[in-house]
Amino acid sequence: MSEFSRVLKREGRKLVSLSQAVRTKCMAFLGKRGPSRTCQVPGLRRIVATHLATTATGTFVEVGAYDGERFSNTSWLADNGWRGVYVEPSSEFSRLCRLRHCLNRVQVINVAAGEADGHAMLKQIGSLSTLSDETFDEYQRIPWARGQIEKKLEHHGITIRRLDSILESLECSVGFELLVVDVEGFEESVFRGFDLDRWQPRMLIVELCDVHEDFSANTELVQSAQRVRAHISNSGYMEVYRDAINTVFVRCQSGYPSNMGDLTNGSDDTSHERQKAA
Repeated sequence: MSEFSRVLKREGRKLVSLSQAVRTKCMAFLGKRGPSRTCQVPGLRRIVATHLATTATGTFVEVGAYDGERFSNTSWLADNGWRGVYVEPSSEFSRLCRLRHCLNRVQVINVAAGEADGHAMLKQIGSLSTLSDETFDEYQRIPWARGQIEKKLEHHGITIRRLDSILESLECSVGFELLVVDVEGFEESVFRGFDLDRWQPRMLIVELCDVHEDFSANTELVQSAQRVRAHISNSGYMEVYRDAINTVFVRCQSGYPSNMGDLTNGSDDTSHERQKAA
């Protein structure tokens, strides 16, 4: 692709983001704005209504925002009046996210969340962008991801901050409603820089690959995801939805889970492959 074509494509995506901002806000005004068609969790509106029933509007934090619309679990909440924080390391995607949410009460922070403050090299592959070398190696092996690498791979230096410090600087309230973490295999580093017992979000949506067949042979990635899953469960959360790549957790009123609760199992769903490789 020539440089002119790349510039033209980038400018076109900006126009798309602006048009989405207007169109979805109008839909919200008419009471018709639900999760986007590329939302990662089927039935998310019902899950939110069930477990955050007392909240007409609230606050969400989404780590790994991408462009703020495609594959987003929160764009519909922002359109419906929620306050939000989007954390996105790519400067290109951060700009698109700001345009997409220019009519909403959100802040877009152009950094990565991780275990410690510092700098790193982002492997930018569209919606599959990652800071995880293990994940990148797996993507080169998996056919549906390898094609995206061949078409889109760019390397960009980015800044990393602890999620704790990001939330502190924004004066976020303890017990905010929803935390989403979707960072393509970098989830454990995010949670190492985030005091879950302190912040106590009421619901979490986390991308975890330990039950995804395409990652099952990579022991390091599977065990990392299992450690994150165990950490969340041991911090007083139970699973209410799980598929091949996404899990929804809710905080137990007692502070610790007695069992798995009424788990909606979508383990046969292949949304990660079907959607993110599109």
